[in-house]
Amino acid sequence: MASAFPKLPGFVPTQELDKPNFRKVSSVKQEQNREIKQLPNKEYPVPRKQPVQIPPQSGMFNPDYLSTTHAMHMPKNVANDSEELYQPSWVKMDRHVLRFSGYFKEAVVESALENYRIRKLTIFYYLEDHSLSITEPKQENSGVPQGAFLKRQKVLRADGSKTFITPEDFRINQDIEIFGKTIRLFDCDQYTREFYEGIGQQQAPSFNPGCDSFETKTMTKYVPQKDTVMKDYLEHKLGGGKVTSQKQFLENDRKVLKFYVFSDIDYVLHYYLADDTIEIKEINSANSGRVPFPMMLRRQKLPRKFSLNQPGQTYAEDFIRPQDIQFGQPLIIYNRKFFIKGCDPFTRYYYQEKFNVDFPLGGQEEYQQEQKSNIIIPPHNGIGDEQDSLGYIYRLQPKPPKKDFFKWVDNQVNLRFLAMFNTTKPEDKDRVFVITYFLNDDSLLVYEPTVRNSGIPDGKFLEKRKYKNVHNNNEYFIPRDLIVGNEVVINGWRFQLLDCDEFTKKWYAENFK
Repeated sequence: MASAFPKLPGFVPTQELDKPNFRKVSSVKQEQNREIKQLPNKEYPVPRKQPVQIPPQSGMFNPDYLSTTHAMHMPKNVANDSEELYQPSWVKMDRHVLRFSGYFKEAVVESALENYRIRKLTIFYYLEDHSLSITEPKQENSGVPQGAFLKRQKVLRADGSKTFITPEDFRINQDIEIFGKTIRLFDCDQYTREFYEGIGQQQAPSFNPGCDSFETKTMTKYVPQKDTVMKDYLEHKLGGGKVTSQKQFLENDRKVLKFYVFSDIDYVLHYYLADDTIEIKEINSANSGRVPFPMMLRRQKLPRKFSLNQPGQTYAEDFIRPQDIQFGQPLIIYNRKFFIKGCDPFTRYYYQEKFNVDFPLGGQEEYQQEQKSNIIIPPHNGIGDEQDSLGYIYRLQPKPPKKDFFKWVDNQVNLRFLAMFNTTKPEDKDRVFVITYFLNDDSLLVYEPTVRNSGIPDGKFLEKRKYKNVHNNNEYFIPRDLIVGNEVVINGWRFQLLDCDEFTKKWYAENFK
C-alpha cells in the first residue's frame, strides 16, 4: 500500500532513525560492499556528555533566520533517561571522538643522513559512525608530503573477516594494520582513557617512540652562544663598533701620547688613550730623496707578538699598553725594532703622574712646509663666489669652501628693505627694488617688483651671493651696513634705502639697542 507521506527525510515513519544520511550509493561501491558484513553500529557508554553547541550567528543578518543545531530543539522538561531512549546512536555519539598517537618506520634509501624515518601519526576514531581519519603533523624541511594521511572513512580489518575496525581493536603498545600500514600505538588522550575505563578495557601506559636521525640532527634547534669579542672585532673591522669602556673614552678623548722613534729613519708614534690604538707616521723632509709616504702604520691596536689567535679569541692583555713603552728598550712592532728617542711635554707629564717615570724630551719634529708667499691673488672678476674661486689658486684640485653649519641652522632669518636708485637718470630714478639680506650666510638678493607699462623687465636684479661694501674696506656686507636712510653700493649700483618691513624693524630694535 502506497504511503501518503512525502518521501522526504524525516517524514517517512518507516525509516530507520539511526540512518545518518540518504545519499545514493554508486554501483561500484555496492559491488564492493556486497560481501561486507554490515553490522549495526554498537553503542557505547560515554564518559561525559558534550555541551550544547550553539553555532555562531556572525554571518546571519536576519534574526528570524538563525543557524541552529539538533541539540537546541531538544525538549527542556523531559527526563534524561527518556531523552536518550528515543535518540538515535548517531545523535548520542555526536562529537565523541577517540584520539590515538601512533608511528611506523619507513625505509630511506640513498641517504647518508638516515636509514629510516619514524613517521608519527594521529588517529581519530569517530563513535558516531565508527569511521576514522589519520593526520600526520607537519615537519619543516621533511621532504615528505604531510598533513591529511587518510581521509575519514570506515576501514576493514586486515584479518579478512569482512568487518570494520571497532574501538576494541585499538590497544596501546600494540600494532594495528590500516590499508597495509602497520602502525604501533604509543599514546592517547585523557578522554580516550576514560572511555576505555568505562567499557572495562583499560589502556596500557604511554611510552616514547624515540627519535630518528632526521629529527635529531635537523629538527633540534641550535641555540647560538653570543661571542661579544667576535662581534666587537667584526664591527671594528667594518669601521664601526664602540669603545669597550665608555668611561675610558670620556676621560681620555683627544689625549694622545707622542713618541719620537727611530728605525732606519725617524718616525713619530702616536698612542691614543681613548681606545688604546697606535699609529706611526713617517717624518718627511724637503729634498730627502725619499718618496713621501705619510703613514708607516695605520691606526690600530698593536699586538705584543706578531702571531695572534683567531679573530674573536684575542683579548685586551695581548695588546701593548702605555706601561709597555719604556725609554731605552726597543719597541717591537711586527718583528721590527723601533728605538724610542724621546717624547713631547704632555707625554712626559702623563708618565710622571701615572707611572712616576721620568721620560726624556727630544726628537726630530715633523717637517713643517713653508708657506709660499709668491702667490699673487688676482682681483675677483665678479663671476660666482669669490671664496669658491680662491680654491683654484691655493690647490690644483680645489675643495669647496666650508660653511658655518651652526650659523646656517641658528640664523634662518631674512631682512627685507625697500630701496631706489640714487641717480639722476629720469628712466631709473623711479625704479623700486626689494633688497633681502640672509643672516645664515651673509648673502644679498636684489629683486625688482613688477611695474605695468614701465618697459623694464621685472624679476631678479642681482644674484644671491655675498657682496663687498666699498665703504667699509671691501668687507662683506653685515646687518650694521644696512640702515634705513643710508646709501649702499652693491656691485657698483647705488641704492638709497627707504624703508623695511615690520620684522626687520623688530629685529634691529632687539639686536642694535
